[in-house]
Amino acid sequence: MIRVSGGPLEALLATAIPPKALPLPARSPVLTEFCDLQGVPLDHVLITWYPSPDSYTGEDVIEISCHGSPAVVTAILDQIVLAGARLAEPGEFTRRAFLNGKLDLAQAEAVRDLIESHTIFQARIANQQLEGQLSQQLHPLKEQLVDVLSHMETSLEFVEDEVAPAAREELLARLRNVEGQLKALEDTFQIGRLVRDGVEAVISGAPNSGKSSIFNALLGSSRALVTSTAGTTRDVISEHIDLKGLPMRLLDTAGIRSAADEVEELGIEKARGHLKEADIVLFVLDQNIEFGAFEKEIWIEVKGRPHIVVLNKNDLPLRMKLPDFIAQGPSDIVSVSALTGAGMEELRAAIWGAIAGSKDSVERDRVFLTNLRHRDLIRRARQFLKQGMESYADGMSEEYPIYDFRRALTALGAITGEVSVDDILDRIFATFCIGK
Repeated sequence: MIRVSGGPLEALLATAIPPKALPLPARSPVLTEFCDLQGVPLDHVLITWYPSPDSYTGEDVIEISCHGSPAVVTAILDQIVLAGARLAEPGEFTRRAFLNGKLDLAQAEAVRDLIESHTIFQARIANQQLEGQLSQQLHPLKEQLVDVLSHMETSLEFVEDEVAPAAREELLARLRNVEGQLKALEDTFQIGRLVRDGVEAVISGAPNSGKSSIFNALLGSSRALVTSTAGTTRDVISEHIDLKGLPMRLLDTAGIRSAADEVEELGIEKARGHLKEADIVLFVLDQNIEFGAFEKEIWIEVKGRPHIVVLNKNDLPLRMKLPDFIAQGPSDIVSVSALTGAGMEELRAAIWGAIAGSKDSVERDRVFLTNLRHRDLIRRARQFLKQGMESYADGMSEEYPIYDFRRALTALGAITGEVSVDDILDRIFATFCIGK
């Protein structure tokens, strides 16, 4: 499909389409020939005209659905350029939609997130933002700020109408409410970042505890070698999985112990490095043996990270007695058998819970911050609000807190593009693909 936006499009259509097919009906596909400048047909195409302003970009748009041969596509593109068009820049269609008021900036960024989504859950969150749910949540907060600013500026202009202490406290209460709602929205970035960028989960444990078996079981295929020989995994093996909608990079690492050779030592060092960077660690224990020195050494590194204790091999007799600092601690403990698959669904649920909390609560939360730019702007708005509220509560004249409240409003406006500059737009839309 080839999309052309702008105008006038009549010259392009007149040279490429037989006169009998013109004029094109609005929003109804027409089967016709597409010809070169000499009138020689290049292909039979479906062409649809979307008149301004009822199009994606808000301009006149035509969409040409042709056969997928590279030679045919290139010939049609060449003809379109010869007729006066030019090739689009990355993200230019969505940028025009933003500039023409068809989307706000947060919605435009959601287009990219939707295209780049790898799971249905990612796509659903991106689609919510594309529908404007973040913008809708911010709108009443901005309205409250505007209302408070109007009240304060009126008091500043008309000194005889000075705000009474009771009214000042009422305005402060409204501002605290706005700041509190922004804080709650900012907190969703902890999950939203993982929804957008994915989770890194490291499987760690002593040699021969069944780390690679757990890796294969979560992956659903035999990606890592599994043997009864301790130290089989020498390097880090990684694969991407879809964990109940969350994209996850799963890493199987070398068993941590006193290395038998230089290669294993390098693998163990890599394992320690990934363990420090992980969003979550699966600490695998072989419950068929005693908890020993290697396990305790790994636990010292694991306990400071988000983690789940995985008791593997529950198809064998239980011989391990967990030490009290694990058994009576806050750790999630899941018993599984990578061999039989027992407990693997419980493990998946525990991973989700450790990362995102309750699945039901995530489903109920309709708005997530998934964009670092949005998070930073909300954080900045909160800082300005708190500065302004502090000076206002101390009884300072209105012009001082008003300055901070205006900056807070400007920061919120930059999320949806009400306040923006060209270099910000260039940076955002340069990350889009051609044709969007």
